[in-house]
Amino acid sequence: MILVLSHDAYEQGTDPVISWLLHHKANFLKLSIGDLLGAKIPYTVDIDNQDIMVNGVSFKDKISVIWHRRFMGEMSNFLNFESVHAANLRGEVRKEVDVFMEYLSTLLKNKKWLTSFQKIHINKIEALNIAQDCGLIIPKSCIVNNREDALRFWNQHPEGVITKTISGSRGHYLHEDDTYVMLTTDMTKDRMEDLPAYFLPTLFQAKVKADFEIRVFYLDKQFFPTAILTPKSARSVDRKMDNNTASTHFVPYQLPAEIMEKLNVFMEKIGLNTGSIDLMKCQDGSLVFLEVNPVGQYSAESERCNYKIEKSIAEWLIKQDN
Repeated sequence: MILVLSHDAYEQGTDPVISWLLHHKANFLKLSIGDLLGAKIPYTVDIDNQDIMVNGVSFKDKISVIWHRRFMGEMSNFLNFESVHAANLRGEVRKEVDVFMEYLSTLLKNKKWLTSFQKIHINKIEALNIAQDCGLIIPKSCIVNNREDALRFWNQHPEGVITKTISGSRGHYLHEDDTYVMLTTDMTKDRMEDLPAYFLPTLFQAKVKADFEIRVFYLDKQFFPTAILTPKSARSVDRKMDNNTASTHFVPYQLPAEIMEKLNVFMEKIGLNTGSIDLMKCQDGSLVFLEVNPVGQYSAESERCNYKIEKSIAEWLIKQDN
């Protein structure tokens, strides 16, 4: 049996795969964090027998493959307390859930996983070093906490400097009628000089002289590469600002064999069998590795390039189950 761990509500990457599982009449069970915390279904974790029973289904005996995608994304729904002790309660409940989930993942560690609990969040700075060790080119990068070193880095890279979050977070904040989003930002010299003398550790990277970006969805040694073409005059520093513009086009792309070989080694070393990899195609023909997201989105690339990635994921899960 296939176990799908994902959102309770619609999730653009998960639900189309479930449609294919239904089409193929696959034997699967979907669970959300709401099922486990929201008093929706009966279940028992049998610690003596190291088993989980959900609606009478033994995970130990029945489950063979697990697809883990954005499972904890709705956790905040269960941390809303109207109490003078709300902050303490949120902390205590979160600790209880974290230890509970850690134990569940331990019970299921011998199953075949498509992104395990341990690999759902990776250190993106460490990923750059691993990519470099695998022979991939990475942007010149540094983390600094002071204006003097930041300006020195800027002066060493006349092509320009950008900054983005160390964690890869894409958080957003609401204030009155406005929404503020954390995106990759172009750091001009004026911006650099306006920085305080000291600040929190911040990631800076040299700009890559690129013709276009390539998004690669990776599935157990299968590659689905998409070139994202935007005219330079309309291109933003952060591609997410360009995705829905009329001038942006998504087209299939053929990766060089040597790059696919290096990416296979990289994914094995980092412990991922799936993920969305971002590359930049440079003006000199080289490819620069930017990052990998274990649960990146792929719907746009799948649809516009006719890759049918969702179908491939479903068929992979069914094959592992069989």
